[in-house]
Amino acid sequence: MESKKREIKYDYLRTLAVLAVIMVHAIPGETANEKQWLFSAALTPLLLTSVGIFFMLSGLFLLQSYKQDIKEFYWKRFLGILIPFIVYSGIYYWYYNVNLSLTPRPLHEHAGLFIREFITESIPSAPHLWFMYVIIALYVCTPFLARMFHAMTDRELKSFFIMILLVQGINTYLPALGLEVSPVMEYLIFKGWLIYFVLGYIIIRLYGKKTYLPFGVLGAAGFFITLFQKIVTPGFTPGIHDMAYPMIAMSISILLLFEYYGDIKILVFRKLVSIISRYSFSIYLIHYLILNQVVKGIIERTGFRHYYIPRILIETALTFLISLAVAVILDETVVKLLKRGAEALKSKGKLKKEN
Repeated sequence: MESKKREIKYDYLRTLAVLAVIMVHAIPGETANEKQWLFSAALTPLLLTSVGIFFMLSGLFLLQSYKQDIKEFYWKRFLGILIPFIVYSGIYYWYYNVNLSLTPRPLHEHAGLFIREFITESIPSAPHLWFMYVIIALYVCTPFLARMFHAMTDRELKSFFIMILLVQGINTYLPALGLEVSPVMEYLIFKGWLIYFVLGYIIIRLYGKKTYLPFGVLGAAGFFITLFQKIVTPGFTPGIHDMAYPMIAMSISILLLFEYYGDIKILVFRKLVSIISRYSFSIYLIHYLILNQVVKGIIERTGFRHYYIPRILIETALTFLISLAVAVILDETVVKLLKRGAEALKSKGKLKKEN
């Protein structure tokens, strides 16, 4: 969720990705008929590419930071990622464990409980925050991965690309076919969500100047294969939405679509998406609470609750707008104040060392 001189094509992509995340959470878990099921089955994989895209955008920018001082890199991540994460996690904690709780606790107990829940990934009613723990773990590795990738030739990088795809395919599909691959696969490093993180850098470096058509076809094929699996082989869908090859293909296709054609020149759109992109991280963090505790309650009191697709669209739009407003307010007040305080403490510590 970094920016690379605020290139507008990536701002468009971030904006669509955060809308997609909201929409996928707005889709009801249950469907009333086949038409609703088909709509959900077709739309969900497209929307879930947003998760891979967020990882890919982060990797694209950060893995080029091989010249940056490692301490400075970690400090910037602390300011830009960890502080907002703590603030927004605190909001979820307050809402569920303080505001809705019937058991009063003293402040020190709340502080201890929040720290414990934050560390153990158990902040209440915030399942989407899993993403943050993965991205933080990836950021810890980034300065070293960046130096490794920079030292690779394009040919070596292609070999690495093939290797991680092969490893991920084995890890995803063979267990589903009854072929146990543990414990060897457990100890391989380059698998899981890391594949999306490094793919952002790899794809743009190797294929950012190529023609788009093959990747467009690849993405379309990934979509239809996923839909085919859901309809024809519903009992065999290993990794269908996460690390499956069709999902990787769709994510790569969308990333390259914006790489080639995303530099839209309309001034109003450019200004709008640049603002949204700047707050996309915080929108992601707060949207789940807004959707489930505010927007769904509003829609339940209207006639839209009876209409499947209009309800999804309205819940998505309303959640997005409220989340954007909350993100702007909190980021420009609480988060900014904490960042300034951290910077002041850092400067004070430097002065003490110098003296």
